[in-house]
Amino acid sequence: MTNTRFGSATVELPTDTQILITRRFDAPASLVFTALTTPEHVRRWWGWSSSEMIVCDIDLRVGGRWRYVVRDEHGSEFGWHGEYTELDAPGRMVSSEVFEGFPDAASLNTTTLTEADGVTTLTTLAQHTCREHRDGHLEAGMEAGMQHTFDRLQVLLAEQGSVAGRYRRVAAGFTAVAAAVPFDGWQRPAPCVGWVARDIVRHLVEWVPPFLQAGAGCDLGPLPSVADSPSAAWAALDSALQSLVDDPSTAHVEFSHPQAGVHPLDGAIAMFILGDLLVHTWDLATATGQGVVLDADEVHRMRVGIEPITAMLSQSGHYHAPVAVPADADEQTRLIALTGRQP
Repeated sequence: MTNTRFGSATVELPTDTQILITRRFDAPASLVFTALTTPEHVRRWWGWSSSEMIVCDIDLRVGGRWRYVVRDEHGSEFGWHGEYTELDAPGRMVSSEVFEGFPDAASLNTTTLTEADGVTTLTTLAQHTCREHRDGHLEAGMEAGMQHTFDRLQVLLAEQGSVAGRYRRVAAGFTAVAAAVPFDGWQRPAPCVGWVARDIVRHLVEWVPPFLQAGAGCDLGPLPSVADSPSAAWAALDSALQSLVDDPSTAHVEFSHPQAGVHPLDGAIAMFILGDLLVHTWDLATATGQGVVLDADEVHRMRVGIEPITAMLSQSGHYHAPVAVPADADEQTRLIALTGRQP
């Protein structure tokens, strides 16, 4: 993991009442936005590492509120809260911010994320009501704390952007959908023609292990019967795959397959397995009457990857022909339509 951006955030003072913060991250904007707005991630990077975040509430919608409370090493607690006034994921977010120790010194923070060549530039413009409040913000040690917290965010993004981190997020989505399938849900028709929900798990269990065995000699071991328990079969496959991508040596193993080509093993998993698992998460959710929001970073990666080759993919029988959707459809809808499914 590179650390060349550690300590690289900049602070400017455009006016007497403003603070402008800029920081670049080696990660796509969708991943940065998720890390900024998901409690389980925020708990891992926000604030000093010597402090414990004991409250992290985020209601991510216009009019929704957020609140963070940290406890330092001396046991003192400090709180911040605010309300979202604009949200345009993953590029823009506007919210108020109130430090509860000085409730009259609120600011309005406008955060933008601009991505170019896989690097996301974050800017936050903090608008205070007067110079006194702005200077109080600066004099409270804001810059040192900001550098530290952004460095922690960079570490998290590197982890989340690894194949192991990407697989963990996508697999967690499939696991959550599978866990919510009702008792009789596994026999419900699936979007894939001729399949029921159970067949989605059967497909994964039947093609992934022999694919990895043929390309890299990986033995994922015996898996439970899909007929007996789709959930157990998926859990075993998931555990085996996660162990494989968590192993640092996987990046140095060559994967060579007559149809799929030659790749590092972790690259092959990212290229061929993640996208399949992502789309089949939607299939399983749709088959069993569940709404699902797929991982935004993986949706973006896959859409950009397959959009130029959709004709080839449909001609080869990999997908059906793309389905037309409105020009302003969200990216998940556009991806699902590209795979020939009706969103």
